[in-house]
Amino acid sequence: MLNAADDATWFNELTRLAEGWGFNHVLVAIVPRPSIRMEDSFLRSTYAPAWRQFYDAHGFAHIDPTVAHCITKSSPLVWSPDLFSTNPQQSMYEEARLHGLRAGVTLPIHGPQQENGMVCFVNDGNPSSDFWRHIDVVLPNLVLLRDLVIDTSQPYLSHHAQALLPKLTPRERECLQWTARGKSTWEISHILGCSEAVVNFHLKNIRAKFGVNSRRAAAVIATQLGLIDPG
Repeated sequence: MLNAADDATWFNELTRLAEGWGFNHVLVAIVPRPSIRMEDSFLRSTYAPAWRQFYDAHGFAHIDPTVAHCITKSSPLVWSPDLFSTNPQQSMYEEARLHGLRAGVTLPIHGPQQENGMVCFVNDGNPSSDFWRHIDVVLPNLVLLRDLVIDTSQPYLSHHAQALLPKLTPRERECLQWTARGKSTWEISHILGCSEAVVNFHLKNIRAKFGVNSRRAAAVIATQLGLIDPG
């Protein structure tokens, strides 16, 4: 993983290590920055594609107890059927079980650049006493592997985050930069030598690209992402 040439090689090495410790499936999901939506996370998985599609289509991330744990905790979560207590969670688990996901370990990720996410090691075996004894043996290794995932994923997270950045035209960037400096539409129109209607047109496009309802919110996000210099 330390010498991987690309993210595919990196993830293949991660799955090889997991298989050596008795786990059939691996998932890594990381939100590179707080401003990025969970749906746009960096995700690599050996889960069945049909399960991933079903999971996303039904919005299971909002009821999944492993996701809730990783948002607020740093300790590993060893899970089995008992964790899924509500009716929606039980339905989710039954579907997961049909795709070979019966029990596993989920380790939260909270990285040095405010990354958030998880790495999951899962198998299709029944969570018997042998499973729990095995977890006791391999858990220290999985925790170390989680830390290695955080450190070695940084180049791939950076590339992923860059690809998600809103693409601004030069004029949109100018409008947003002057907005960040507190200028009104009228002032920006005079600075740029255009009409207020043109400024409003660009600001409308900017709000749409950032998915926000105000120009100020767009300016704050753009500043946080390094797209503009508020001066």
